[in-house]
Amino acid sequence: MLTLYQAEWCPFSSAVREVLTELGLDFVARQVEPWPSERSGLREVAGTDQIPVLQAEDGRLYRGTREIFGHLHERDPWRFAATHRHRFADHRDARESDAPGQLIEYFRGTDELESAAGSPADAEVVDVPEASRYELRLDGRLIGLAAYRRREGRIAFTHTEVEESCEGRGFGSRLAAAALDDAHRKGLEIVPLCPFIAHYVERHPEYEQLVTRR
Repeated sequence: MLTLYQAEWCPFSSAVREVLTELGLDFVARQVEPWPSERSGLREVAGTDQIPVLQAEDGRLYRGTREIFGHLHERDPWRFAATHRHRFADHRDARESDAPGQLIEYFRGTDELESAAGSPADAEVVDVPEASRYELRLDGRLIGLAAYRRREGRIAFTHTEVEESCEGRGFGSRLAAAALDDAHRKGLEIVPLCPFIAHYVERHPEYEQLVTRR
């Protein structure tokens, strides 16, 4: 199997992963140390401390994006390559938003949501354009958010989150409905990239007319 020596934060690594996905090639992602001076293992394998490095099935090494892409151009794409390319373009809003950063902060347990007592009817939903998100507040506390990216008459919802103690009590639905209704009032087309928003639209067909056909 192909082996990619890479790091998640590295944009060159990300570009190689995207092309591997388009081509339908399975690969093992091997993480490297943060700093080149720490990558003695990579130097022993590839003779370099720079990433990305791709090791082919036959053991050949391709160092850097120029060599890697030169090798990948010789590979035959699978039948889903064009579709993956289109979906890559469709999800531009999600990639350009801070959705990954918000998810990482959630994983690390350092997110800003707080617990609060009350019912969904008591909660207030506010659009905070400078933060590109709708905020769900209860008793003055931030208990939920729906991140978005606005562009060319569209609003792409990229991430929705509700404080853990408030989950399953209707707060998420309160947030989704208020955000969608506000987008409708503003004449925006909806791009439901966030699974929660997409599922909410599926369960409430009255919002389907808002979803962009582009």
